[in-house]
Amino acid sequence: MTYDGNHGVVIQCSCSGPAAAGPNATADQVDHMGEASLREILEQLRTTRQWVEENRSQLVEPELALEEVDDIVDLIQQERPDRKRVMVKMDRLVNRLSAVGGIAGNAWGLSQLVNQFAR
Repeated sequence: MTYDGNHGVVIQCSCSGPAAAGPNATADQVDHMGEASLREILEQLRTTRQWVEENRSQLVEPELALEEVDDIVDLIQQERPDRKRVMVKMDRLVNRLSAVGGIAGNAWGLSQLVNQFAR
């Protein structure tokens, strides 16, 4: 694992468990094996939205990140979510949050949950 003070964490091996680096960085392990529930995903999206609101200054385009979160919430609550649209939005959100090391791992884990749900 290497740490670049401006860009977060790069993991260069096969790992299990969370990874974080930098000041105030946090990482949570997400269960990638079980089925993702809508309730669990909505809770993670609420947490992500709250984090974006509280850390606007660390993001280049916080308003676009919030819009992506809201769009994902709307899309996954539809009777038949369009998987492709959901994952495009999720990929955009992960890219927007990837510049901040502490949230990057959480965003990727959320992406995996959404991917499981949208199948």
